[in-house]
Amino acid sequence: MSETVKNNRTLYTMLEMAKIAGTSKSTVYRTIKEKHIKPTKHKGQSNLYDEAVLKLIISKIEEDSVSHDPVQRISIEALQKQLETKDKQIDQLNEQLRMAQINLSQSQQLQLQQAKKIRELESPEENQDIQKKPESIKKPTSKDVSDDTKTKKKDSWWRRLFS
Repeated sequence: MSETVKNNRTLYTMLEMAKIAGTSKSTVYRTIKEKHIKPTKHKGQSNLYDEAVLKLIISKIEEDSVSHDPVQRISIEALQKQLETKDKQIDQLNEQLRMAQINLSQSQQLQLQQAKKIRELESPEENQDIQKKPESIKKPTSKDVSDDTKTKKKDSWWRRLFS
């Protein structure tokens, strides 16, 4: 908490000045150390500084931020260009992915149509085979029967046993 001295001057600790300036306590400490600023008053282990020191700290922080600003601006611009490039690349990849999905869908449709046509072509052949079988089946003749008996005689007794 800031403290008021007899002549209405407000005194601040390093932490209070850091909060007011919007920076860290170590930055305030470094600035005080660089400028060789002596505390206005000691209260226990805390050093108290007046408003002039606070204004000096704030001006030093603003000066540092302005001196870094061109570098930051250039860095930000470079990063923005990189982001734009990456966005374009992402858009291109998304377009390629969309086209690949369309091609895949078309390929699957063609494969289904081919499979359907193959099934259609195979099914009439089966019907034709069934129609041909009754014609190819003949009534056994005496010659065919005699051939069968000859083959049976030639079979060993093991075959006759298990057939």
